[in-house]
Amino acid sequence: MSFLVLFARKLSLKNQVNDLNFKLMQKTQELQDLQSYTAAIADGEVSMNDLTTSPVSMFGRMSQYMVGSHNYAMTAAQQNMAVLQGQPQPQAQEGQDAQQQAQAQAYYQQLVFKNLYDQQKAQYLKAEQAQLHVKEKAMENEKLKLEQQLKMAEAELSQMDQAINNGIKEAAPQYA
Repeated sequence: MSFLVLFARKLSLKNQVNDLNFKLMQKTQELQDLQSYTAAIADGEVSMNDLTTSPVSMFGRMSQYMVGSHNYAMTAAQQNMAVLQGQPQPQAQEGQDAQQQAQAQAYYQQLVFKNLYDQQKAQYLKAEQAQLHVKEKAMENEKLKLEQQLKMAEAELSQMDQAINNGIKEAAPQYA
């Protein structure tokens, strides 16, 4: 009867070790996907190549970042540009005709808008990277817990194997 209990516990431990190995493998893959996503957005831009080579689990998030960062930066830059419209603009120099003045004004506005857009996009990237850092730390902590649980289960399984082997040796008939 005691061997039956030991074998049942050993089977339970093997299942637990297998489950922990699977969970650890999944967590490692998730962490690698997150790190791949973090590297892809590190420059603040997501190209179509980045999007097509992204891990499947991060495709949705990467496309959301691509659209969200553009929309956020565009909206904020437009709002800031509207505020700046009320401020004095550089004056055209005397002797320029109206067309040259209009071109200079349009160029200046494009330059200011591009600068505002880039600033807002960088701000969006910074916020996304902060979220990713928090998520990465949480995933690393979960992975560490799984590794510790796996070590404990493997140690108990090893002890169970020894107990079974010792029990078998003691239960074996001694002829001599």
